[in-house]
Amino acid sequence: MTIEVRVSGRGSVRDGQKKVETRALAHCDLCASDVDVVVSVTPDANGPFACKSCMRMRLEAITVAVYELREGSGLPWGKVSG
Repeated sequence: MTIEVRVSGRGSVRDGQKKVETRALAHCDLCASDVDVVVSVTPDANGPFACKSCMRMRLEAITVAVYELREGSGLPWGKVSG
């Protein structure tokens, strides 16, 4: 698997190989924003690229889905009384 990280104004790193490029742009293909850093999300690292916020939202969605689909019921922190 290949991973590429692009950093605005600095360049990129692909499989440990650094490429310095002061004119580099980091554009998130998921939210269509120019950001500070993006990472490839496909095995060949040819795009799309995702920013930290988009990646974080997707990882949180995974966590919530696994929690909601687990067996059993109840809140993870115990009974809430009011």
